[in-house]
Amino acid sequence: MEELSSKIKQLREEKGLSPEKLAEEIGFAKSTVWAYESGKKQVSVSHLTRLADYFEVTVDNLLNREERTIDLDLQNLTNIMDYNLLLDNKPLNPDEIAEAASYIKVKRRMGSYGIVNS
Repeated sequence: MEELSSKIKQLREEKGLSPEKLAEEIGFAKSTVWAYESGKKQVSVSHLTRLADYFEVTVDNLLNREERTIDLDLQNLTNIMDYNLLLDNKPLNPDEIAEAASYIKVKRRMGSYGIVNS
């Protein structure tokens, strides 16, 4: 909570805005901005998204959360089936995933000029 309060204040100051001007810009009450920056009030989800949009950052950035990555082994279909992999908004079936993995392996072996690397 303390980190979020500091982050809001930091972003506001970077834009050269007073708490009053920020409140006016995003449609919050002045007291709401002050309460958020002082940590006296918890930021609602809807306000969190409005703040992120206004400052052109992600909600994760506001919350000081690190970007997550998920490592998937395309050759281990048992773990992959826990995820819904899409292409053109359509789920990939296990055969399509295996075919894509095979294509990528061949492409990597050939290198960028069609020459086989060993």
